[in-house]
Amino acid sequence: MIAPADPFREWDVAYVLGSLSPADRLAYERHLVRCPSCEAEVCRAAGTAGLLARLPAAWAVSPSMQGAVNPVVEPPARARAARRRLVVVTAVLVAAVTGAALSAVFCG
Repeated sequence: MIAPADPFREWDVAYVLGSLSPADRLAYERHLVRCPSCEAEVCRAAGTAGLLARLPAAWAVSPSMQGAVNPVVEPPARARAARRRLVVVTAVLVAAVTGAALSAVFCG
């Protein structure tokens, strides 16, 4: 179990998705070597990221899902929606590749 004072206890998903800064990523990787609990969480998150990557891109930015998440926000303009789709698809692909690599490195 991860100690409550562990400053890295909530970094697993950000690490797997590639959202940490280079300095934070390096610090977290150094921490992973010494913390089996965080390593196990990265393995779990890597599997989830891999599963998310298998979802069809159309599901990632569905207008009906946007409305369910935040019904107050108006639908974006067509160009913005296309850009958002590209960002989401890219993020999902990065997550899949990162998840597979992390799973191979940390989970054997």
